[in-house]
Amino acid sequence: MQKGTNHDTTKAETETKLAPTETPSQSKTTPDMSNILDHIKNLETTKQDLEKALKEKEQRIDRLSQKTREGMQSALDTLMSKWMNAVECKNEKVKDEFKGGLEKLVKNSAEDNGVWQMMVAASSLYERQEHNLDTLQKENNALKLRVDGMYASPDSRIVGEKSKADTQLDRADVRDEIDVWGDFAKHIGSMH
Repeated sequence: MQKGTNHDTTKAETETKLAPTETPSQSKTTPDMSNILDHIKNLETTKQDLEKALKEKEQRIDRLSQKTREGMQSALDTLMSKWMNAVECKNEKVKDEFKGGLEKLVKNSAEDNGVWQMMVAASSLYERQEHNLDTLQKENNALKLRVDGMYASPDSRIVGEKSKADTQLDRADVRDEIDVWGDFAKHIGSMH
């Protein structure tokens, strides 16, 4: 019987050791609260660190995007504007809509967009061709001036020791004694 009493005492001792609000079944299922609080604190610290890193990266991206937007806006204002002004269009509204679309690309810093890349390529080609045309026109004008200067008068056409004929020849000065066609016929006849 004493064994049963010890068992009852042990159960009673256990109940007295527990907090007044806890029952034996609750103490087994409830984890230690300090561990949970430490874990929550660690998660909050990690969250704050991640938010700080995210904010720094977003600021960096914004700075890079701003530089990209500035470069794209510069290209739009200079290079592409020349091309768009040179292009003839029946309706100016179409040009305005196209320019508005390009401005949206600039606003979104979408330099990897295919439309933007094609516009950059087309505008660069236009500028290069315009430069080549200007260069060719300057060279042509310089050659015209040089040629006109060299051959403007009969006196300027003489270069070096070359001289003009003293007298002008007439038809009478030509000798009729040579029969060119007769000589040609003899030569052909002798071959066959």
